[in-house]
Amino acid sequence: MDTLKPRLPWLLALAVFFASCAQQTEVIKLYDDTANSDLRYQRIFVVGIAGDTQTRQRLEDSIAEQLRSAGAIAIAGHTETGPETTLLQDDIDEAARRSAADAILVTHIVSVATSADIEEGRVDMVAECRGGDPADYFLYDYEELKEPDTVRLAHTVVAVTNLYDAGESKRVWTIQSTCFEKATMNEVLLEEANAIARQLKIDKLIG
Repeated sequence: MDTLKPRLPWLLALAVFFASCAQQTEVIKLYDDTANSDLRYQRIFVVGIAGDTQTRQRLEDSIAEQLRSAGAIAIAGHTETGPETTLLQDDIDEAARRSAADAILVTHIVSVATSADIEEGRVDMVAECRGGDPADYFLYDYEELKEPDTVRLAHTVVAVTNLYDAGESKRVWTIQSTCFEKATMNEVLLEEANAIARQLKIDKLIG
């Protein structure tokens, strides 16, 4: 056991190295009407547009949580509008008014690309002696045992996020964020939420 101890720092350093090599979420600014203003939004109504109700709710909850961590008050849209995946603009505006929001943040999942990496399972030979002299090769039956294949999924997701001024009913900010090769959609949604909140903070639109 003692011989393993010197290897631990090296293994930890290697793990950190590979983690740092993972491609970071890419954010591209598409529109910004706030560069020369002092706008700061304190209460944001969060809307997610996705293909199913569960993804919409998880997306809204993730973004709202990250916005709260960044110092804003955030309301997940489904808590006011219900779980429907199709929302009319009037429904969103009315829900934002009920929430006394000064901004509406709409994130649209534009595309989801999923790739699969299949690692074949290991094949082992198991020998069973039929009796007699155990040293006699011909007295053994051999069975091939194959471990199941391992399938690793990687999701790459593109989202477009628009920020609207609720009082003036106009778009003030748009970004495109691309999250690369995450194993699960939960990881994707969390990373997208982090990127959106981080960019809002960088652009001094919240906090």
